[in-house]
Amino acid sequence: MMKRLIFLILPVVVCLTSVVNAGYDIILISDANPPDVADGNHEDDALVAWLEGLGYTVDTSGMGKAYRKGNNPFDDPAKVAALNSAGIVLVSRRTSSGDYNKPKDWNELGNPLILMSGYLTRSSRWGWTTGGSGNASKTETDVSVMGVPIDTFFDWSDAPTPGEGPKAVYLPNNDGSSEFDTSALVIATFDGRDMMVLIDEGTDLDALNGTTDKFGILGADRGFLPNWSYDTDLNYGDDDPRNRRASWGDFITDGYKDALGAMITTLIPEPATIALLGLGGLALIGTRKRR
Repeated sequence: MMKRLIFLILPVVVCLTSVVNAGYDIILISDANPPDVADGNHEDDALVAWLEGLGYTVDTSGMGKAYRKGNNPFDDPAKVAALNSAGIVLVSRRTSSGDYNKPKDWNELGNPLILMSGYLTRSSRWGWTTGGSGNASKTETDVSVMGVPIDTFFDWSDAPTPGEGPKAVYLPNNDGSSEFDTSALVIATFDGRDMMVLIDEGTDLDALNGTTDKFGILGADRGFLPNWSYDTDLNYGDDDPRNRRASWGDFITDGYKDALGAMITTLIPEPATIALLGLGGLALIGTRKRR
């Protein structure tokens, strides 16, 4: 019954989002090139297409490594303006975490932000958790919501090694050494590790980590929902026509997409009724973490 409730509400939230928030801006931060650039890697083309299919306007100026710290994005008025004008900042898994290690700038940004990389949650990066991260098990039954196993986030049956993902799902450690703030809303876990999390605006990440003026205070609500590490080639064997570069859409299911869509809806500040509906959908599948 619980699984039925979970995945009845999420598609409704996503469908309403696509109607009411058509044209709503999302800026995508990614090392992958934009779809309209001919050369280079295109691992996030499928993500752009999916977001546009929901009715969002995707600002791809954040793609192509444009916001790596070596490009000094927070010193560039045009890039800062693009971040500030977006409704939501979506940081792809297709990012090299060391190249985005400007934690206070990203954390104090006054827009909602969804992070899809477990590498950037670490205390050595953005400080969303108190410790490190690691590779989670690829066993699909390890995904659970409110302790109820679900089987709808990943499907590895068409992977080069059937039943096993070609690379890992990288998540905060589950040995007690890596914790989100106690106020964080943990919605789903994978292999016992926090996988789908909402963090409140105003969370003091320096207080969480025992640091001073390093991570800052969150300037708006944050969401965490990682993907597997799709910066890889899919190799099915010599001369196999399926050999290609992996992309965002590989091995994730409609259930994963519904969860991401609901998180986006929840974090959209306007219109309030749709945001509340998104939060209600997530609330059905979450419980506030208490320690």
